[in-house]
Amino acid sequence: MVDSSWDNSGLPPQKKGLGTGMKVLMGCGIALLLVLVTCAVGAAVLGNYIKKDPKAFETRVEGFANSLIQRDWERLRTLVDQLQTDDGARAVYRANPSLRQTQASEEPFLQAVRAWRPRLRPLPQEAPLGGHRHRRSRNQPEEAPPASDAPRPFSVDMQKIFGTTRIRCTYPDGTRLAVSFDGERVKTIEVE
Repeated sequence: MVDSSWDNSGLPPQKKGLGTGMKVLMGCGIALLLVLVTCAVGAAVLGNYIKKDPKAFETRVEGFANSLIQRDWERLRTLVDQLQTDDGARAVYRANPSLRQTQASEEPFLQAVRAWRPRLRPLPQEAPLGGHRHRRSRNQPEEAPPASDAPRPFSVDMQKIFGTTRIRCTYPDGTRLAVSFDGERVKTIEVE
C-alpha cells in the first residue's frame, strides 16, 4: 500500500497566507492612510503659516492669482489693440474660425468692429484688480461710499471653465466688452 500523505486526491492544493483581494484591500488602506496623514500634516503646516503672518500669506496668494490673471489680461489687451485697425481686425477674423458663427464673412465683422472702435480704447497695462472686500471688525468705522462724480474704474470679471476663458470688462464710460477664448483662440466678441 502506498502512503497517501503525498496524494491530495485531485483536490487543489491548500493556499497559505492572504488572498489576492485581501492584499489589494490592505494596499489601498495603507495608501489611503498615507494620503490622510499627508493632508493632515500639510493642513497643520499651512494653518501655522497663516497664523504666524496672515498678511504675508494673503500677499503671496494675491500675487499668485494676479500672475494667473495677468496672462489672460495680456491676451485681451492684444486683441483690443488688434481691433484698432482694419488690418488687425482682418487678422483676428482669419485666425479665429469660431468668429464665423456670429459673422458669416469678413466684411460684416469689419463693419461691426468699425462701429465698436470709438468705444474700445486701449486697456491699461495691469489688470484692474483689487476690488475685493476685506472683513472689517466691529471697532472699525464703516467706509464712506465713493463720490458719485468720481470717475468709475475699469471693472473686470474673468471665468475659466474647462479650457474656455470668458472675460467681461466694463470701461469707465459704461461700454461693456465680453470676449470668450477657447484655449488660445477667440471664440466670441461682444460689445454693448
